[in-house]
Amino acid sequence: MKKILAATLLIFLAVGAFASQKVSSRKAGPVPAPKAPPVCEAYTVFDVARGEVLESLNPGLKWPPASVTKLMLASVVMDKVRKKELSLNDPVTVSRAAAAMGGTQVYLKEKEIFSIEELMQAALIESANDAAYAIAEHAAGSAAAFVAQMNRKAAALGMADSEFHSVHGLPPSRGDKESVTTCNDLVKLARDLLRYPKILEWTATRSASFRNGTFDLHNKNKLVGSVAGVDGLKTGYYYKARFNIVATGKNKDKRIVVVVLGSPQARLRDRFAAEKLNQYLTH
Repeated sequence: MKKILAATLLIFLAVGAFASQKVSSRKAGPVPAPKAPPVCEAYTVFDVARGEVLESLNPGLKWPPASVTKLMLASVVMDKVRKKELSLNDPVTVSRAAAAMGGTQVYLKEKEIFSIEELMQAALIESANDAAYAIAEHAAGSAAAFVAQMNRKAAALGMADSEFHSVHGLPPSRGDKESVTTCNDLVKLARDLLRYPKILEWTATRSASFRNGTFDLHNKNKLVGSVAGVDGLKTGYYYKARFNIVATGKNKDKRIVVVVLGSPQARLRDRFAAEKLNQYLTH
């Protein structure tokens, strides 16, 4: 009898403990949702007409720009065109080094000939690294000489926290330095580029043909054509730099520039930049 009573007591205690756990779990609050990834490491929203920063986060953070670097290439090239040191119709003969560029490219072949304008379209629309390298070699004699000109132009624009070590923005090779810039500095660069309607003509192009229509260029900036008023400028990505963009749009007399650096996903970067452009262009 004692054994039966002891067994019954153990069963009772076990059932009671189980019921207590169920009640306790019902009383517990909801399990917190996992934290959403940060939208970016830094951003700035700038009103061009008023010359005013509207919003920013870590605007002085030094960050690798990736292919946004090609905007500095464009600035130097357009300066040379303005000074009549270059013409957009000038023929450029592709070197072996340019043809060997990796990453995004238009698959230039050694000794092919294209105009500067054709190569600029490839560099700014398709983000072609081989086109950027070919332009730099033609414009300055070597890519290294062109990089020096990029840094001089950055200094002239007051981009004190920027330094460039390539003409295209590819990740640096082992032993090479990484290019860096900031949201503040990229706003200055964007304002410089807005002086040139040709830049916006290229960066507002959703698609174009290259190599006599045998190769299609597709704009890497997906805000063009999907957000009203957006007409530029450039995206960039590699693993360490993550996803970057300098975007601009216009509505009547209002022009906004949005810079986003270090976003973990392209869709987050684009959605965030689109929200800011829509917010400030329509209000």
